[in-house]
Amino acid sequence: MFDAGLYVFLLRLKSPATLAVGALGEHHFPAGWYLYTGSAKRNLHRRVARHWSVKPTRRWHFDHLSTAPDSEPVGAVVVPLAAGVGECELNRRVGTLVGRQYPVPGFGASDCREGCPAHLWFSAAPVSLLGLARVHATAALLMPGADFWEPDLHELGDAVDPTGRGP
Repeated sequence: MFDAGLYVFLLRLKSPATLAVGALGEHHFPAGWYLYTGSAKRNLHRRVARHWSVKPTRRWHFDHLSTAPDSEPVGAVVVPLAAGVGECELNRRVGTLVGRQYPVPGFGASDCREGCPAHLWFSAAPVSLLGLARVHATAALLMPGADFWEPDLHELGDAVDPTGRGP
């Protein structure tokens, strides 16, 4: 599996929470499904695994949400850097899939150079990890406590758009 890449982390927040998010201040997060887009130039597997572990230090905006009471990691979609898609483009594709609702302006986008409103998306309705794999044809899935799983796009049929363009 690849060492450098992009990821979309899927987290379920079972109950609403008000959280202090570093320099962004205090924000209300309704119960629902959150999708966070990020990247790792190396150690992609470790970066994603860190997001669903208990961590003493909150380094990234997402650490505040992933350590909230009643937060539950669902999994991640990962795309190799070699696929030629950038983090912001992947982020826009995710927004298209979930209806473009971002709960906190600037969340996860402090180093964004393309003007993304945020790198965190929200959906009140459940989000399918397999459906999320539609963001790119080279997507693989990573589950908590497991290794990468590369879905066979032909077996999944309509569940995945092999062009990676989304709906």
